[in-house]
Amino acid sequence: MKTIIKTLISVSVPLLFSILLISIFADQTLAKEKASKITFQETKHDFGKVKQGVTLTFAFKFKNDGEENLAIQKVHASCGCTGVTMGDKKEFEEGEEGEIKVTFNTGGRSGVQSKTVMVQSNDTENPTVVLSFTCDIISQ
Repeated sequence: MKTIIKTLISVSVPLLFSILLISIFADQTLAKEKASKITFQETKHDFGKVKQGVTLTFAFKFKNDGEENLAIQKVHASCGCTGVTMGDKKEFEEGEEGEIKVTFNTGGRSGVQSKTVMVQSNDTENPTVVLSFTCDIISQ
């Protein structure tokens, strides 16, 4: 009888431990699958050649391709010459779309300009997305 109990314990403890590990990893996999996911239509934009003194505007459009709510936590331009707006809405449900609008004042600048905007969100796989734009400013 003692041999049977020892055998049952020696088999069941590792089996229970294995089941526990499998359930933990399965939960983590499901959590990743249900995470929020920010997807931009494009992350780079080229305005081409522009005249000095004009204000350029472009909207980077995105979508929440995840299954959980997407929260935009911070949007930050690389310099003061670039304005960034996205309105009051900071949370986007599954499938919902939004946009981050950038403006750039070309006054007092010339030549090729390259600027970036960092977008931080609760996307676990890609928490920081760098948007960029370029232009070639022609003096008048």
